[in-house]
Amino acid sequence: MSSQAPQRVHDITLQRLTTAGFALLGTGLVSMVVLHATSGLNPVDVVISLHLYTPLGWLLPVSLALFGGGACAFAFAARRAGAPRWLSRMLLVWAGFLALVALFPTDPPGLDEVSVVSAIHRYSAFCAFATMALMGLAFSRWAKSADGGERCPAPVRRAVAVFSWIGLLALVSCSTPYVMEWFGVPREPGAYAAGLLQRTTVGSELVALAVLGGWLRERRAGSGREFAAAAPAAPVAADQQQQAEPRYGYDDEGRPAYLGREFGGVDDVLEVRAGEAARFHAGLAGAEPELVLQRR
Repeated sequence: MSSQAPQRVHDITLQRLTTAGFALLGTGLVSMVVLHATSGLNPVDVVISLHLYTPLGWLLPVSLALFGGGACAFAFAARRAGAPRWLSRMLLVWAGFLALVALFPTDPPGLDEVSVVSAIHRYSAFCAFATMALMGLAFSRWAKSADGGERCPAPVRRAVAVFSWIGLLALVSCSTPYVMEWFGVPREPGAYAAGLLQRTTVGSELVALAVLGGWLRERRAGSGREFAAAAPAAPVAADQQQQAEPRYGYDDEGRPAYLGREFGGVDDVLEVRAGEAARFHAGLAGAEPELVLQRR
């Protein structure tokens, strides 16, 4: 009973965090869809930032704030679930860059020079998209390793990797004309399907984030193992200790070995301290070893 209470609290907290994360992401997605549906702009050519200057432009910073809030909820869930620390940190960094994108709007269309505010908006957006894509690739690599392989199913790892690669490639394609502009190559507004590439980046990274959130939500079912080590071992009754019979035999290499005690109807693990175990391996001589009893 002592090990069940912490696990139950742990599961409820993870459930609430992941539920809040999905609720925020879903509300942000609905806000973004309504913004696009009422803007009258061409989603293939016009980038998302220019939707700020449409009748419902205020939905843009609102949706970005909701996306960031969902990422923060998943970040706390990742820390709670025992995921790598860098995962929660990168989620918080992504949310921070989204906050900058929302606070510093882009310039209205038609201006020749890029203002400082618009530059902060542009580079914060690039850093946000790059952070999410790199986080997804790092997560898939961790999930493939020996440490993460037992915790993360292969379909989750592959899905996060695929959508992260799609987001990264779309980001590079969308950003290339802006980089070429630094070298004197003119960038025509609406060229290169910038709006479509940007939406591909955002959409694929949101899918990767949702898959990650789903994995965190499932982690609550197996997260009790972190508390099992800290839970106190159940005591063994005194009459069971007196009735326990020591067992001796041979190990896999044919050497004499102490095999522990056998309790009637009780499944216990008995560990022999290293020093005493060596004496028994030498010939089963000397005093009976000191036992460490722990209920499995």
